[in-house]
Amino acid sequence: MYTYEHDEAVRKLLNKRTPALPAELVLNCVRKTHSKADIFLQTREKFGSPLYFLDIPALIERAERFKNAFNAVFNDFTPYFAMKSCNHPEIIRTLAENGLGIDVSSGAEFQTALNCGAKKIVFSGPAKTIAELELAVSHADRTIILCDSFTELKKLMTIGKPVSIGVRITTENNPLWRKFGIQPHELEEFINMAENTCARFCGVQFHSSWNLKPDNHVELVQKLGKNIRNLPEKHKKQIDFIDIGGGYWVEEGEWMLADTAEEMKLNKQLLNHPCDPLDHRYLPSTDIEAYALALADAVKKHIFPHITCRIFAEPGRFIAHGAIHMLLTVEDMKQPDIAITDGATNMLGWERYEMDYFPVINVSKVSETEHPMMVLGSLCTPHDVWGFAYHGSGMSIGDLLVVPDQGAYTYSLRQNFIKTIPESVVFDGKKVNMVNCTSIL
Repeated sequence: MYTYEHDEAVRKLLNKRTPALPAELVLNCVRKTHSKADIFLQTREKFGSPLYFLDIPALIERAERFKNAFNAVFNDFTPYFAMKSCNHPEIIRTLAENGLGIDVSSGAEFQTALNCGAKKIVFSGPAKTIAELELAVSHADRTIILCDSFTELKKLMTIGKPVSIGVRITTENNPLWRKFGIQPHELEEFINMAENTCARFCGVQFHSSWNLKPDNHVELVQKLGKNIRNLPEKHKKQIDFIDIGGGYWVEEGEWMLADTAEEMKLNKQLLNHPCDPLDHRYLPSTDIEAYALALADAVKKHIFPHITCRIFAEPGRFIAHGAIHMLLTVEDMKQPDIAITDGATNMLGWERYEMDYFPVINVSKVSETEHPMMVLGSLCTPHDVWGFAYHGSGMSIGDLLVVPDQGAYTYSLRQNFIKTIPESVVFDGKKVNMVNCTSIL
């Protein structure tokens, strides 16, 4: 039944205003891409297209920035890169060589981390199998298993070999998030049960996703602090680390098409007005230095009064964001406003650009001006969309397009749908080489 409350909800939604994406943020991205235009063009000339273009200097810069931000506020801090955000072996190898640990969520990811030389691994994720746990236990010298349930602890009992373990605490009220971890009030019971195994309990993990600002993260630290405060002293002394999880957003914020904003969706449904393809919106985010400081203040206030421990984190998106750019060639121009590329969105595995906005940049015809254009892929589906506009001085068959900063939740979601997965090239700051990494090692 439609009520007054429904009227109020609709009124509030129509009055909501998702901020316009600042032009300077987009231009910074476009200019950064233009600065590598010659490299992109030479790469296409040598290796063809479509391609994943791995930008190793950008990857290392982001990893160093994250480490520096948290090392500045914590005395003993270790980042573990969340492989699920980007499982490209060259990414994992580079980060491991630069001192990061690797956060894995399956036996396949665990094996990739080993193959890429990871020296520090945390194994998270629900419903780990006996085979996966046995693999982790066989590398106990470099591994901490983050148990997701009492069932996993019982499986470790049957394996009967020593390994360091932590436990994930359920933090979100969303029903679907209940699949992760144990309830906070079960922490003491879990530690007691672990004492009767070969496993060495030594830490607690929680995780919060999609964090544009630190508020929710800070609240979860506060809740965990209350749980730790109520533990027996002998259990407090066993906690060697707190893993504060991931979900750290990039400082540019979340970019979206105008009709993805909630109030614009409603306007479109009510008035049937299509959104301007040059109208982009965004949700602002907190820069990582301020984010780290807010988290450190919360940890010092709510956790360190009760225990002294190391701090772990599991950054994914923040580090991987600028590590991969998509290189595409225009194969066909169906109409003046429709360009079709050789690369398709099986490269990222989902209909990202029907919701998210990223600039499509024509590096064959460089210009900072953005024009309306349906830029589509070559799959036999209408949902194969790269964007609804492009930056350039024109568009022709044979032009090279770059979709920059696509390192997070693209390559790891790629799929053999209709077309094969393209090859990768690696740019080390001086030269570009091809690597054959179309599947997990």
